[in-house]
Formats: sequence, structure tokens, C-alpha cells
Amino acid sequence: MQRGVEERRSGAASRHFKRAVLVRSLIATLAIVLGGCASGCRGERVVVTMAAAVSLNKVLPELAAAFAEEDPRPELRFVYGASGDLKKRVIDGAPFDAVLFASGAPVDELARGGQVEAATTRVVAHNRLVLVGRPGGAKATFATLESLPAGERIAIGDPATVPAGEYAKRALTALGTWPALEARMVYGGDVSAVLAYARRGEVAAAIVYTTELRGLDDVVVLDEARGSWAPSPEVVAAMVVRAEHAEPARRFLAFLAKPKGQAILERAGFLPAQGAKAPP
Repeated sequence: MQRGVEERRSGAASRHFKRAVLVRSLIATLAIVLGGCASGCRGERVVVTMAAAVSLNKVLPELAAAFAEEDPRPELRFVYGASGDLKKRVIDGAPFDAVLFASGAPVDELARGGQVEAATTRVVAHNRLVLVGRPGGAKATFATLESLPAGERIAIGDPATVPAGEYAKRALTALGTWPALEARMVYGGDVSAVLAYARRGEVAAAIVYTTELRGLDDVVVLDEARGSWAPSPEVVAAMVVRAEHAEPARRFLAFLAKPKGQAILERAGFLPAQGAKAPP
């Protein structure tokens, strides 16, 4: 009988030990789960991806840093390229949340195709075309490019995909010189590539945005595009319809229109946003 009592006591002790181990295990697991949520579940950092024109690559990091001071949760990632090329990537389904292009034309095309939300399209800034060349090189203006010596070339962006090139072609067409100059054109894949032709002295002149020239001393401005013939380059933003992180992307686009965002853009050489198509 004594042996039976001892066996029951041993069994009870064993069961108590197993329950204690199980409780400690559950507590430890719960602590891990709660600890993980405390660090991430309530405010998990998301990555907002935007397709952005190359002409914005100098100012967007500063804008992103200023935005983070007000809204530190989202991480902004910019994929740079020629606006026309980025438009094709949006059509092909690239995972972008918003677009920031150097022209309204590709944004309008995406809106017609249902890839971006037409109601969110807005002009966030303007730019200006300039004619540049190497210091001590040939002198010319937009109106006198035809007078450059025979064989001298002129660099612009590819008008089919690069807004700066499309604007350049539009300006020269308005001046009536495009037919005579077209055969002398060297096309760049984006506005930075066009500027590089001029900086290396491979062309007599190049047509770029004034915002590309900050901090450079190896090119000079030969002329600025002003007058009724001069186009007014736009920086146009819109939300992508299938945006994975729509709300933080909307907040960033709204920030660009605020006084703080506009001040940063203007310091970078951009002109004020006027005539916004529609507020987001």
C-alpha cells in the first residue's frame, strides 16, 4: 500500500513539473510575440516606390529627408529614368506607388490607359530649358544654332522618350529651325546623358534643364529659352491605380505642394507649381 502511495505522489509530481514547464514555455513564447509586435506590428515600416524622372534625382533626396521629419514611418524609394521609359514600365506592371515625370504627356497617357488615377494628377513644379556648351567653345543661341560651323553637333534628349528632348524639339520647331537642325542632333537617353555630351566637349551645344547645372563649372549657359516660342517644362505627379502603399505615397505628393516642399524645389532651381491640374 505504501508503494502505491509513493507511485501516486511521484505521478502527481511529474504532472506538476510538466505543467510548470508548459506554462514557462507559453510565457516565453508570448513574450517573444508581444516583443515583436511592440517593435513592428503597430508601426511596421513600409517602402513606398516611385518612378521619377532623372531630372529630379538631385532634389528628391532632400525632399524625402524633409518629408521624413514630418512623417518618419514610410521609407521612400525612387527609381529614376527617362519619363517615357518609366511610363512603359508602369504599363508593364512594375510595382510603383506613384509617378513623378518631367512632362504631363506620359502621365496623361497612363491616365487614359487606366494605370494612374487621373484625379490625382497635379503639376508640382516647372523647369526651364537652357542651351549650354563648353567654356570658350562656339557661341550660339536657340535662334542661331543653324550658324554653328558645319559638322558641329547638338545634343538633346530623345524626343520619343525624354521630355527634355521633346521640349527641345518643340522649341526649335516653333523657331522654324528644326528641319535644318534635325540631322545634326545627337540623342541622349535622359537629360543627364545629354549634359554629359556637352561636359565632355563631344558636341558644340546641348539643350538641358537649368536645374541640371547646379554646382557645375565645366559648362556655361549660352542662352535661356524665353518668349512665346519657349515651352514651359512641367513636373507632374500622379498616383498609380494599383499602388500597394497608396496612403503614404499620397502624403508625400501632398507634401510637395506644401510651402516647405515648394521652397526646397525652388532652391534647387525649379519654378513654382502653377496651374495644378487637380489636387490629390
